[in-house]
Amino acid sequence: MSKKINYLLEKIVRIMDGQARGRVLDLGCGDGKTGKRLLDRGFKVNACDMDEVRFEFKGAIPFKPGNLNDPLPYPDGTFDYVIFMEVIEHIYNPAFVIGEISRVLKKGGRLILSTPNILNLGSRCRFLVEGSFDFFREPTLDFSRCFPAAIQNLHVIPWRYQELEYLLDGKNLKTVGFYVDRKKANFYPLMFLLRPIMYLSSKQKEFRSKKNKSVDYARMNKILLSPDLLLGRHLILESVKA
Repeated sequence: MSKKINYLLEKIVRIMDGQARGRVLDLGCGDGKTGKRLLDRGFKVNACDMDEVRFEFKGAIPFKPGNLNDPLPYPDGTFDYVIFMEVIEHIYNPAFVIGEISRVLKKGGRLILSTPNILNLGSRCRFLVEGSFDFFREPTLDFSRCFPAAIQNLHVIPWRYQELEYLLDGKNLKTVGFYVDRKKANFYPLMFLLRPIMYLSSKQKEFRSKKNKSVDYARMNKILLSPDLLLGRHLILESVKA
């Protein structure tokens, strides 16, 4: 049986392959596989998570237990990179956590953050039918009553690109690129059907806004109508600390 490919992990490793080697914090590291891949590529990796039992690479990667409700257990300006992979959708205090990430990054340091892409066409169609985005289908209260020990694993806050960019900017992190892990082939027919309608709608919105001397939507519409965002399963943002 062939090994299942973790497309998100592979994409993040490829992004980091293009970066200068430096010190990395794998925050919310889980089992530690992301950090281990980066360690094998020459990065100096530290790992932090609330669940030390799950971490598989003790002895190879320095690990510190950390609760994201508290300050991170590292001094200011410690890291060249922070990897924050599939965590932000789980937490209720994102502004505090992103502020802590900014604090422990060096000036010019980079944050690589990922989250489910709720703006892909499949997720948008699911919301139309179910009232729920992909990866956010469980009713939170009912899930917490059925599985109280697993509530920390539930996705609780869906993030659009727009809000993430704004959140990061407010913590001195300028977004310089976005990526997706994998374009889903079964979304292509939806894109060919719906993208022309979406394009016309976006142009009308830009025209009305320009006429009213309001927000310029052209920059954001270019992102929102990109094949990556319309087809990708997970969204990855790369941001630099100013």
